[in-house]
Amino acid sequence: MFRKISVLILASIFLSVSCSNEEAAPEPKRIVVATVDQIEISETSFQRAYLPVLLYGDKFDSEENRSEMINFLIGQKILAKKGRESNVDTSAHIVRMREAIENRALSRQLYKTWVKDQLELPSEEDLRVGFKRGQKGLFVRHLFAKTEDEIRAYSQRLASGDESFYSLAQEVFTDTMLSKNGGALGWMTFGDLDETLEDTVYSLKAGQVSQPVRSQYGWHILSVDDTQEEVFITEEDYQKNRDLIYNKILERRENLLGKQVLNDFMKNFKIEFNREITKQVWPQVIAHLNPDGAQTGPALEVSGLSSSLDNLRNETLLTVDGDVWSVAEILKKLPDLDRSLLYGNLYIAASNIIRDEMIAREARELGLQNHADVVEEVQDSQDQIIADTYVGLIADTLEFTPDHFWNYYEDHKLNKYHAPDSLKIEIYGFSDSTVARRALYKLRDANISTDPSEKTLWITAGGETNQLFTLSRSIAIGTMAGPVRYNQQWNLVKLLERKRFPLPFDSIKSKIIEDMERERFATTRGILLDAFRPEHKISIDYKLLNK
Repeated sequence: MFRKISVLILASIFLSVSCSNEEAAPEPKRIVVATVDQIEISETSFQRAYLPVLLYGDKFDSEENRSEMINFLIGQKILAKKGRESNVDTSAHIVRMREAIENRALSRQLYKTWVKDQLELPSEEDLRVGFKRGQKGLFVRHLFAKTEDEIRAYSQRLASGDESFYSLAQEVFTDTMLSKNGGALGWMTFGDLDETLEDTVYSLKAGQVSQPVRSQYGWHILSVDDTQEEVFITEEDYQKNRDLIYNKILERRENLLGKQVLNDFMKNFKIEFNREITKQVWPQVIAHLNPDGAQTGPALEVSGLSSSLDNLRNETLLTVDGDVWSVAEILKKLPDLDRSLLYGNLYIAASNIIRDEMIAREARELGLQNHADVVEEVQDSQDQIIADTYVGLIADTLEFTPDHFWNYYEDHKLNKYHAPDSLKIEIYGFSDSTVARRALYKLRDANISTDPSEKTLWITAGGETNQLFTLSRSIAIGTMAGPVRYNQQWNLVKLLERKRFPLPFDSIKSKIIEDMERERFATTRGILLDAFRPEHKISIDYKLLNK
């Protein structure tokens, strides 16, 4: 009646944690980069919000972007305070979210304590070995098996000479490409393989085959068909790449340790599913997610789903070491999962829920709910939800006034509502394009004019100067490009100045109204902060922020 879930399945879907019970290191002193009245925003809070923007967004680190982020966080604190004054924080949605928020913060802290803090940092020798390997490419083939007995049998068949990688690959791999190309992984270099496998292939010469070797995935036989190596490398090359190599080694070690730690941790729990109940529940979950059979669907509404499964809600869906989890308890936590997991099967989705719960319980037993970073992360996440909920409620009722339209225009006129840029350029005319190209390099080097036909003019898009405009708008101020045909000559163009003029308010008012409606939430947020910020004492330590 019950079905066991493999620890390996759980391991493949978990963001790793460790199982060391060593005493935690002293918490570092909090560095405060801004305050709103008596509310502090620490450097940790700032980095937690800022780093994902750099990693997954389209922005680069700069003082301007740091300032934008810290002001966003200040606004979040102000709006959260207003939300609490309006009792937004007592809504059922936010109360329910608190547990999920704390569990995520606890998991991250446990991960840091048990994995990140236990990592062996790359030594200088590790970095130089990595750099040297990075200059050498290897064409690698492999055979794979789950057990040592299987891989040793393959090794013996290869050694006998009766079999080749090509013939064995057809037997070993279900992947069509690997079975047809003799297990070829292609050209590999430093960082492309598991560290154990990398050590093995870099110990081989072209034409050599390895003995069976074990990695985190299973057992392998590896061969190197060919090598390519960069000979002319310098100490300067190493220093330029040192940080990249460091991060690559550390990331790989973190990944390996995390998986090992999870495997050890989850072995402590016996998870068993009630297969009959699961088979009744899951089709209804899928139907609820995709009412029309679509591959994607709206956010999971637990209330509607729970109603359709009312007759099963008290049935046992699974047990963990004999501890019973009902259908209702699992359904309640489904919305907190990564949405992609809900399109797999209920065994994996529910296993993730149990995994997260066991980790959170372990973290609480260690007292991590009182750790400063956890308390701070929970507070920041709650503030975000309360602030967004408050703004959303106001946005649904706010009527934009003429002053709102004008202020929106003033804030956006030079980045959204502007005429084509006006460019001041200097042009150098030549009768022949070849001569112009040669002159381009001389003028770039000397940064002086050598042609008597040079002249300065302002241009905009359209008209007879449009070709000059198209070329000039793509280069930086002070730089030169060309040649381009204009006024019966071949011209080199140097951009001297760029000006941007806003379109008149009255001519684009309908566009402004349309944009404000489309961006109602963001617009409302800006309007509220314009009204509320003067009520608060705000301080930003830009020296610490930009250190």
